[in-house]
Amino acid sequence: MRMLFFELLQVALGNRERLSHVPTPEDWMGVYDESEWQAVTGILLHGIDRLPVEQRPPQDILLQWIGVGQMIEQRNHLMDKRCIELLTKLKDAGLTPTILKGQGIAQLYGKELRALRQSGDIDVYVDCGLKKALAFAKSQGQEKVEWDYKHLHLKIWDDTEVEMHYHVEVLLNLWKNRKLQKWFREHENELFAHANDNLNANLNANLNLKANTDRTNDANGFVTPTVEFNVFYILLHIYRHFLYEGVGFRQVIDYYFVLKNLNDNLNVNESYAYKAVREFGMTRFAKGLMWVMHEALGMQRDWMLWEPDEKEGRYILKQVMRGGNFGHHDERLKHSGGKLGAVKAILTHNMHLITHYPSDVIWAPVWIVWHKLWKLTRR
Repeated sequence: MRMLFFELLQVALGNRERLSHVPTPEDWMGVYDESEWQAVTGILLHGIDRLPVEQRPPQDILLQWIGVGQMIEQRNHLMDKRCIELLTKLKDAGLTPTILKGQGIAQLYGKELRALRQSGDIDVYVDCGLKKALAFAKSQGQEKVEWDYKHLHLKIWDDTEVEMHYHVEVLLNLWKNRKLQKWFREHENELFAHANDNLNANLNANLNLKANTDRTNDANGFVTPTVEFNVFYILLHIYRHFLYEGVGFRQVIDYYFVLKNLNDNLNVNESYAYKAVREFGMTRFAKGLMWVMHEALGMQRDWMLWEPDEKEGRYILKQVMRGGNFGHHDERLKHSGGKLGAVKAILTHNMHLITHYPSDVIWAPVWIVWHKLWKLTRR
């Protein structure tokens, strides 16, 4: 069933014309269940649409799939609308926002697949710091605000969760995290690639990269980072989730489209994003992920920025298939007992990672203590 799941992903992405055999109804139910596990049901629906008629699922399964696909499209329409409304609210408050990950990366998927990417919450970065972020949340009528080092939970709509970032991303290794925050400050312009046409044109000229290709988002006021910035940032996001929470194929496909949208003329050795992957110790993970994307998604070798590492790739793939979307199905991360139980689950989960990524894994308990003290000084 796993190979059938991979083959259908490849068909959906245009890297394969047909399946290696005609699946049975039981095969199709297995693939459907895996698609929900990995949050790629909409993407695989596009794959089904590209299949020869004789290889498509039975009508009852197909109708169920189509129904879910329609709900995903409706949800994406709402999320795009909410993104525009959120950006407008933030700009009206005198803040400069940009949409990270999710709905921002969806713009790289192309017209056929964009609406079929399963959306989560909205992640928005605002260069304002914690105090101004809290002030904005309260200005929206939010009295109790959940917040941490990276972001706060913004409750403007009942139907949409928003994470308002004042730090783009974090690493639990305190030494690396200090360097990381400096790196983000140094490359802040690339976060706001679509803030205006002049800035966007200037970035393209200087960085030799493709902008996010759908220009309609500029007209609508959509602000997202450059593709090259996302070469580092989305990999970092996947890496961090892989270490501490788990990651699924939705996130792997996001990175596939980041690499697909890179300019063919980009000089990798001079790329600030490529250098950052090495600087922050993620090369081993990046090489493994290249193998996963080639094996499971059929990604072309000439899109790869690193030589694929099969051994590391097999290890990563095993964890991705085990945990599903953001590790929600990983039994090692399930716990009871509040925050103490959560800490215990993370430490137990991290034991198998320590031989692969020790410099980041061993810092997890240190970060937990440091973060608690940090929050106490901010109250």
